[in-house]
Amino acid sequence: MSEKKSRRHVSFFGQKTNYPTLNHSIMDYRNKQILFFLFLLALPFGGLLAQNRIVVKGKVVDAKTQEPLPFASVFFKGTTTGTETDLDGLFEYSGRRASDTLAAAFMGYETQFIVLPPDVKTHEVTFALEEAGGFNLQEVVIKTSRKGYKRKGNPAVQLWRNVLAHVDENRPQRYDFYDYEKYEKIELALNNVDEKMKKKRAFKNFQFLFEYVDTSDLNGKPTLPVFIRETASHVYYRKDPEAIKEYRSGIKVSGLDDYLDKEDFTVVADYLYQDVDIYADKILVFDKQFPSPLGGFVANHTYRFYITDTLNYNGNDVIRLDFVPASKGDIAFEGYMYVKADSSYAVVKAELGVNPRVNLNFVNDLKFVQEFHQVGDVWVLNKDEIAIDFSPRKKGLGFLASRSVLYDEHRFNEPIADEKFKGTENVIEAEDAYAKGDDFWSTVRQEALSPTESGIYEMIDTLQKVPTFRAIANVGRLLFSGYQPVGPVDIGPVGAFYSFNAVEGFRGRLGGQTNLNFHPKIRLEGYGVYGFGDKRWKYAGGIMYSFRKNFEENPRHYLRFAYQHETKFVGQQLKFVAENNFFLSFKRGDDTRMMLLDSYLGEYFLEFDNNLSFLTTYNHVVRNPIGNFAFDFYDKETGEPASLSKVTTTELGFKARFAPNEQYIQTKNYRIPIYNKYPTFELEYKGGFKNLGSDYDYHRLTLKIFKRFFLSVLGTTRLELEGGRIWADGAPYFLLHLPQANQTYAYRTGYFNLMNYMEFASDKWGIVNIEHAFEGFFFNKIPLLKRLKLREVATFRAIYGGLDDRNNPNKNPELIQFLETNDGRKITYTLEGQPYMEASVGVYNIFKLLRVDLVQRLNYLDQPNVPTMFNVKGLAFRVGAKVQF
Repeated sequence: MSEKKSRRHVSFFGQKTNYPTLNHSIMDYRNKQILFFLFLLALPFGGLLAQNRIVVKGKVVDAKTQEPLPFASVFFKGTTTGTETDLDGLFEYSGRRASDTLAAAFMGYETQFIVLPPDVKTHEVTFALEEAGGFNLQEVVIKTSRKGYKRKGNPAVQLWRNVLAHVDENRPQRYDFYDYEKYEKIELALNNVDEKMKKKRAFKNFQFLFEYVDTSDLNGKPTLPVFIRETASHVYYRKDPEAIKEYRSGIKVSGLDDYLDKEDFTVVADYLYQDVDIYADKILVFDKQFPSPLGGFVANHTYRFYITDTLNYNGNDVIRLDFVPASKGDIAFEGYMYVKADSSYAVVKAELGVNPRVNLNFVNDLKFVQEFHQVGDVWVLNKDEIAIDFSPRKKGLGFLASRSVLYDEHRFNEPIADEKFKGTENVIEAEDAYAKGDDFWSTVRQEALSPTESGIYEMIDTLQKVPTFRAIANVGRLLFSGYQPVGPVDIGPVGAFYSFNAVEGFRGRLGGQTNLNFHPKIRLEGYGVYGFGDKRWKYAGGIMYSFRKNFEENPRHYLRFAYQHETKFVGQQLKFVAENNFFLSFKRGDDTRMMLLDSYLGEYFLEFDNNLSFLTTYNHVVRNPIGNFAFDFYDKETGEPASLSKVTTTELGFKARFAPNEQYIQTKNYRIPIYNKYPTFELEYKGGFKNLGSDYDYHRLTLKIFKRFFLSVLGTTRLELEGGRIWADGAPYFLLHLPQANQTYAYRTGYFNLMNYMEFASDKWGIVNIEHAFEGFFFNKIPLLKRLKLREVATFRAIYGGLDDRNNPNKNPELIQFLETNDGRKITYTLEGQPYMEASVGVYNIFKLLRVDLVQRLNYLDQPNVPTMFNVKGLAFRVGAKVQF
């Protein structure tokens, strides 16, 4: 079978770019795109029937002492629908009325029943349970108490230690090789729906949806399945050197084909439903690292453990070991494990959830369930389930996301060919993975689809034909992508249609690019813009040819040519957005120093399955100063002031980038990487050559490294390192290294937020950029801030460099000189004396959207245009948007 490596990308609205992946990531942008995908699905489904819903709140206490009973089961009689009390004995249930009688049960107590009046929708009840007598477990009397918790001499902690001591002998990783079959089913369903909306006129064309309404096993809410993905895989493991590869032979997706293609949803699904290993030290959930309850030293200080029951489960005598966070607001799980009541101490089942107090956005409920069974001498995972209930508002329209994985056909210590483990990709998809038919799926499904699940594929096809849905989805696409398809052309980006600056005045722009309806292998692009202040037209155009089946196919391989006649702020370098857009028009300081560029670009891009890519470029650029910018110098012969009208460069470039196992979100023109544990490397060379028409010879070499570190309860750190060198003799300073400065009032990750454009020039430099998000580690311990779910962030960034004498205008009057302010002060400096440094502390997750940073510029405070606040030089607030789970 032919195979291809999984490119792990997402391209919203089926629109993919042809540009190489950028090295930096914007985490909140990725989350905005994922949330939009969910929003898009929710748009037409506002009116589902909320079937017999009720709300029950209350507590469960000891009838004699009135002490709360934590982890007591509260459920509807004769069903498994219900909930569990927290550490304070409190519970809340919101969902369907499964029966008229509510029960509360706790080990060692008599079960109590309360009848709920059928005509009442909201109830408050108190269960006072009578003690039925204690019990013995291995000659130890078990008593659950939240007060005076001690680890020393605690039988629950000793049981936990015994589980850890036997991990290696119970896991299949003890063998040199093993492999198994894997069947995965992922579903997305709407919940928290409003009955009134069903009767609204706008939803009259969606009545067919009600045939698919079901009930959630997570919380009893009525749900409407709207999306399903099935995956059939074979997984191979090798111990030395350790490697694990998943070969996906079949993938079946119910897709909104006009808005999200099938491969695109795979990345969103893999992000929402990441594999959980309960034996690992840390478990990644929504980009946050939760300490595993079996994570050793950290787990022992993060969790409290309680033995709460003994029972027989699936023919195994087990001990129920409950665990809860030692601090209620910490990022940690709560749940239980069934531990085999013999000398193996194997985990037979584990259920993990999160307390509502945990600082997670949009997530109302979350549950992981894993079941293990014995095969030979080891215990292997045979069923893995995830259910997540999330919504923008707790009681508003939301989603139930679920994942069910079945494992079978385990084989141990049968040697596996080295060929299976080649390459850096962990997931490999067969070429025909998305083309498998019904016969294939009837064979590989380890569990048959329910009638509702089988009907989702047909329902989605019907939905896409409803004009109301298409109209709403098209509006959503325009708002979030910035482009509007019109036949074979996508018009946009709309954010760049209007912008302004001091030199050009109001800029009106119209542009677009062709899509696959025009030609599968050729894409045309272009725009025109008119400045009403300078009375000048600017424009651009380009053509790209793909060597793949179409220009959306990954990995990319294309040839592109483009011409641009456009203005540019010297020193402004932007990631993931158009340079001239409305929001970036607001700037502090002087915004009159610009260039008018005529650029002729040719590029060849080749990308491989292992995320190694190469970009070769030719770029001929003619730069003309406009506004208050000038190419002034002193004549070498006469010493008199002179000026150049233009500077021409002809560059050849080569860039290699390696990003193992990278996933990314695809916007129209950029790939935004999704962080993982792997570093990324980027090495780039650019050279100017006089014999190709350049005014200067120069050679520039840059190395960039990016890595993200997950520090469990302490949060996450992103580290960017950059080093570079330019070899030149008298090159203009604006062709040298100008740091990424930010003169807007918005906070920009990875930029020097209080540095000015062109403030420093270097031909050798090193940059360190560190940002640590504490994820509420400190605020969660302060009651008021804990309730607001605010999160802390701190950053430090610095650049140190130098400028050779031969490239320094201060030492060579014949070179193009640094510009000056009106009072004669230089606006560009060198970094010979000390590095430039910035630090900031900030708060984000304000209204789940905003980020506010207090930024301090630590040195070079006497230079022009340094912000001042509270009479402190170099101090300023910066505000940004940051969306995270």
